Amino acid sequence: MTDFLGSLKADLLDRRILPILVLLGVALVGALAYAILGGGSSASTPAPVASTVSPLSTGVSASSIAVTQAPTDIGQPVAETTSGSSHRAAGVSRNPFAPLPGAKAPSASTASEASAGTSAGSGSSSSSPSGASTTTPGAGSESSSGSQGGGTSTPESKPSPSKPKKQTVYRVAVLFGAVPAGSPSPSPTLTPYEHLKRQQPLPSTAQPLVVFRGVTAGGKSASFTLVGEAILRGSAACLPNASQCQTIDLKAGQLEELEYVPPEGTPVVYQLQVVSIDASKASASAARRIFRAESKAGLQLLRSVGLSALPGMRYSADKGVLVFAQHRAFAGRSLIGRAHMAAWSASL
Repeated sequence: MTDFLGSLKADLLDRRILPILVLLGVALVGALAYAILGGGSSASTPAPVASTVSPLSTGVSASSIAVTQAPTDIGQPVAETTSGSSHRAAGVSRNPFAPLPGAKAPSASTASEASAGTSAGSGSSSSSPSGASTTTPGAGSESSSGSQGGGTSTPESKPSPSKPKKQTVYRVAVLFGAVPAGSPSPSPTLTPYEHLKRQQPLPSTAQPLVVFRGVTAGGKSASFTLVGEAILRGSAACLPNASQCQTIDLKAGQLEELEYVPPEGTPVVYQLQVVSIDASKASASAARRIFRAESKAGLQLLRSVGLSALPGMRYSADKGVLVFAQHRAFAGRSLIGRAHMAAWSASL
């Protein structure tokens, strides 16, 4: 045993092994120093433990990013990096769930508009980390806020609807009745007729002697068609001529006597006087009703005796007055008839 230890000592003291012994001694001293110094500092601050996520448990590839556990001290903010190391971030810490200054949650109408715009393809929506959504309008779509376009939008002013024009309507009042033969003035027995309707027979439907046809343009006169033969005396103008008087025309204030001679009996004289032709304004709808109003019984009577047409005149339903027909309507008339029409037109 003594020989073995002696040979071992001799080998250790050999010059070739001496450097190795020195290195082992230095390593031993360093290990002791590290154990003493490192053990004291680790008692106050625990060493960070690296935890990796298993690719099999999460279903991701083997190149998943390692996540380091944050220290328990909340006052020291850290940042997670792909390498797994942590470092202190600049600035103060903040709650990630608190909204940023100036950001506000979108309203229900804004959210519905953003979803509608996304489905229609007119724009794209993106959400910020604070939860506020921002809608980017696409090409051709209008901005929902005036500040996005750099100004406020001004609604277009609509033109105010113009009031409908009123039309002129005429109301005729007459006196009609039997008078003693040769009486120069109207008799108190004359019956007044106001607001005459076109084709209205006078004095009644049972005893029609004349039929009111309307007023001429401008309300200058009133026209009446004679039913049957009568002897005329007065200032009325006749159409188509004096020898074939079918229609008489009277101005306001004029009167005409009509003497009817029955086949058997005493002649009876009737007097027709136009009291007034009043013009007034009415709405378009009211004027149309007045223009279209007419007596059906009087129209049927005129058709039965073949006097529904006015000689040389026609009724204008747009204006509610009688107007002269075109010149070709007089082509078949005699020269006397045309001269009478010209004279009657001049008298109006």
